[in-house]
Amino acid sequence: MELDAKRFTEGTTLDTDICIVGAGPAGMVLASELVDRQCDVILLESGSSRAEPEIDALNVGDTTGDVYAGLGLTRHRQLGGTTHLWNSALQGAVGAKYAPLDAPDFAARPGLEYSGWPFGLGELIADYERAQRICGLGPFAYDAQSWAMPGAEPWSGLGADLVSRVYQLGTRDALVAPLRAALARATNVRVCSHATAIGFETNDSVRRLAAVSVSTPGGARWGVHAKWIVLCAGAVENARLLLVLDRSRSIAGDGAEWVGRCFMEHPRDRALTVRPHSPATIASAAFYEQHRGADGTWIAGRLALADAALESGALLNASATLFPRAILPAFVARLFPRIRIEALDVLLNVEQLPHPNNRITLSDRRDALGMPLPRLHWEWRADDHARLERVRELVARNLAGVGTVTIDAGARPDPNAHHHSGTTRMHDDPARGVVDRHGRVHSADNLYVAGASTFPTAGFANPTLTIVAMALRLARHLGDVARV
Repeated sequence: MELDAKRFTEGTTLDTDICIVGAGPAGMVLASELVDRQCDVILLESGSSRAEPEIDALNVGDTTGDVYAGLGLTRHRQLGGTTHLWNSALQGAVGAKYAPLDAPDFAARPGLEYSGWPFGLGELIADYERAQRICGLGPFAYDAQSWAMPGAEPWSGLGADLVSRVYQLGTRDALVAPLRAALARATNVRVCSHATAIGFETNDSVRRLAAVSVSTPGGARWGVHAKWIVLCAGAVENARLLLVLDRSRSIAGDGAEWVGRCFMEHPRDRALTVRPHSPATIASAAFYEQHRGADGTWIAGRLALADAALESGALLNASATLFPRAILPAFVARLFPRIRIEALDVLLNVEQLPHPNNRITLSDRRDALGMPLPRLHWEWRADDHARLERVRELVARNLAGVGTVTIDAGARPDPNAHHHSGTTRMHDDPARGVVDRHGRVHSADNLYVAGASTFPTAGFANPTLTIVAMALRLARHLGDVARV
């Protein structure tokens, strides 16, 4: 059921088994997975079912370092979370590209000090397969040959370091609408809108939290007493809440030093252009355009780095999308509708490496609810750029059989994909991360974190599919430890 917290009075106390903070994909999937369990769940959402400027004003924060769009424009508070910032068009609807992380993204790579997840890709395959269905996608198949059709086949003239794969595309409604409907019907899940988490109450034991402190803009302050608490509020807000908690408890050790560190984005690089050797090459690029597969799944072909190319740690992971560049002679543009394609622009979606100095801290300024604002320090570091330049050179070499590739050597990538990750990184050793392999905060016995903030590394892929898969994994774990 859905409740509007604006109707709550000052000092209201709700009791529940599991309190989830944030109703984006992570929080909604986690809550929906608990519907059939014998437990009570409260899902807190700072926004509501519609966009509200006064609520989104709570997203503001300070930034330092390289130029970045900021914390206000790159976040959103509403049921569905940052899916409301998606901007891929899919048959007149709002959608996004989906891809899983690659096997090397989970591995400890030589020379990359902070790489490596506590588990490999194989442990997440079954959850990825279920995530496909939840996101409204096709089968869990991202290799090119699974989707090749007459007239839409991957190129065969690529170098050994490049392979053709696909994105699958899905709409926001395909993901969010069924989740919201299921939660609205559930009798054991209360979705509370206009409910902003602002802190926590602790028990006598500093390692166990008693309640989430909640504020309603312009209204009451109240609380949710819970046996288990899960933060699903995004990489910035998850870190902000943990920093506020650690400040109140004067916590040191048990991962506290890592809270907020290793913030990562997915920069987009446009330095490469391909001029094909033959017009037939452009005609054969239909596989790399957005189109339906044989089963009706929307896909778009892409060029990926072969797994073996990533093993040395010398490169960033990346994925290339091709965009035809249309040339219309000015004096005939109005007379002839046919478009002559001269070149293909290459968009690289690029991994950023985790670095401790790219981080969220607390500002001296406060928001309308009295919470310290988050402060982001973000840099595109020299070592990141050196690895990107090696990726550009690798892609250029491996496309030599397709066409002539030019590189704008002075180009800097655009960091504003709005794919925040890191900040509560996962590691089994508290000296290396904030949460363990199940998302439990090392310094608290009943506090968990879900979402991309837990990713030790983020690869190049849009994070939603992995966020959903990890939420499914956490739901099973909570079912075991909480016996619900």
